[in-house]
Amino acid sequence: MFKDYLYITGLAFRDIAHERILSFCMALSLGAIFTPIIILLGLQQGIIGNMLDTLASDPASRLVRPKFMIQSPMPNDSLEVIKKAGVEFIPSETSHLLLNVKGLADSINVVPSSKKDPFVIQSDHKDIINNTNWVVISESLSKQLGKKQGDNLTLLLKRTANSNYPEEVPLDFKIVGILSTKLMPDLKIYLPVTVFNGIYHWRKGYAVPSLGLKGNRSDDFTPEYDGVITGFYKKPSDSIFRQMLAGRLPFSTMPEKYQPFIIKHDDWLLWETVNSTITDQDIDVLNNSLLNHGYAPKLIPYVKGISLELNKSTPLKKWDVYMLSRSESPKWNKGDKPILFVSSGDKQFLGNQSVILKTGLKNNNVVIPVKLKISKNVPSGKIVASHHFAGLLRSAKRLGANYNNDQHEFFLRSRDQIRYFRVYAKSIEQLDSLVQVVKNGGDALNLDALKEPVSKLYEVQKIRTLSDYMKKIYFLIAFISAVSTIFAVSSSVYASVQRRKKDLAYLNMLGIDKITIIFFPLMKSMILISIGIAIAFLGYWFFSIIASHWFVDLLGETESLTRLPVQDILFIIGSILSLGGISSLSAGLFVSRIDSKRYIHE
Repeated sequence: MFKDYLYITGLAFRDIAHERILSFCMALSLGAIFTPIIILLGLQQGIIGNMLDTLASDPASRLVRPKFMIQSPMPNDSLEVIKKAGVEFIPSETSHLLLNVKGLADSINVVPSSKKDPFVIQSDHKDIINNTNWVVISESLSKQLGKKQGDNLTLLLKRTANSNYPEEVPLDFKIVGILSTKLMPDLKIYLPVTVFNGIYHWRKGYAVPSLGLKGNRSDDFTPEYDGVITGFYKKPSDSIFRQMLAGRLPFSTMPEKYQPFIIKHDDWLLWETVNSTITDQDIDVLNNSLLNHGYAPKLIPYVKGISLELNKSTPLKKWDVYMLSRSESPKWNKGDKPILFVSSGDKQFLGNQSVILKTGLKNNNVVIPVKLKISKNVPSGKIVASHHFAGLLRSAKRLGANYNNDQHEFFLRSRDQIRYFRVYAKSIEQLDSLVQVVKNGGDALNLDALKEPVSKLYEVQKIRTLSDYMKKIYFLIAFISAVSTIFAVSSSVYASVQRRKKDLAYLNMLGIDKITIIFFPLMKSMILISIGIAIAFLGYWFFSIIASHWFVDLLGETESLTRLPVQDILFIIGSILSLGGISSLSAGLFVSRIDSKRYIHE
């Protein structure tokens, strides 16, 4: 039996050689059908593959970060959930620092990083393992400084001391890596996150022993406000306000009309901050700017969204913090029980009381012993504190502080105030799930910064959508080509059987059964299909070379417009051979209709 199949195979090769012109034309026609399928699949894999490779090679494609810096520190459990969802998590107290570099006139953007930061890894860093004072810089910054990998870079740390005297401290770092312009076109420095947070602490006035930096403040808390109210007997024009805003003021929007409940004689304006707070120094800057323009306003710090509940009151008693002028507000003495003013309608609550302030993102209850007094200037439902204590309430609410009842002062629950982070997905395929984890955290904490995190998810999804559409288009074209292949192969086999009916009948008369004879057109067809596949891949290879030369400006010298992985090549060959085999076998069944007796009679 096996010898019969070998004999039939030999006959198929001889028949192809005998009809070489016809066989070659048939192979070319099959190649013409297969070539577009292979080229289209190569284009699909090449175009989409190049896009995905570009995203995968760019660490920014896997990076997720808050839309803006969060005012209040994030809870550790929320941070832990985000950390577990990513492959590298870099928490920091602020989003970036603008630091001076020795040798440059302008300050440079510095971001927190780590040894496993994909940006740092892409910089081909050296000597980073046992080094804490290291930096990775962008290639553009390297050219401006005239420095290379292994050189030292000096950061000039600046802050204002308690005496308002500027203080400058140089700090040396080793350049362990340089990030290519393709990955980071901006002037940027990547700094270890521990050093980054330490510098941020030092600029706020704290000591950082690990960096050899001394502190200049004794209190953890300083008053901060959501804006300032200015009162004028003669209001400046809007053009003057625009000139002021063009300067170095902590406000980005024009002031709006403000109508207090009690004071009605002056023209009051509210200068409100946007997603930030201001300090007494910022209020002084605004005051000096107005004085320089010839106006002497009344200034009242402004806080919003702060309520105080009376502790253990039934029913619940709650006041909103309200701001009055300094002369109309209670006095504040450090270490003494705070005095708060309420309206005459709340006289039943006078004396020593305890109020509850909800602090942090989770609204932790902080009980504060206070002394309540009546003031005719306080509207109903409002409570007034000194400017300083109201600022401390605002600061404590944002930082999630606690309160020391004995010393009558706020203190931090933790010195680590994580209000920003950079987290990387393991791959661009997992970017979607990481973004969703961050969004869920934003929903749970009601944080707009996390509800809409910054990432390249849209770009990744757009490429995937394009890939899906191209797959559908390829499927339609491949389906039509498959139908053409079936017709072409079936017609060829049927024609071959019809031409060789007499010869096949003689083989049957010689003792070869018809089942074995069916193998003849099948084998002949598979040989022609294989030649057609070879011709198709030759056309694909020629197309790839021409396309690479024509599109070198678009793709670069190392990229190709087409791409076919080994598994796709095997899939195409297997699919064509299987489809051709089934078609050939179906058409070859006509051999069973051949009547050998008829040819004996002839």
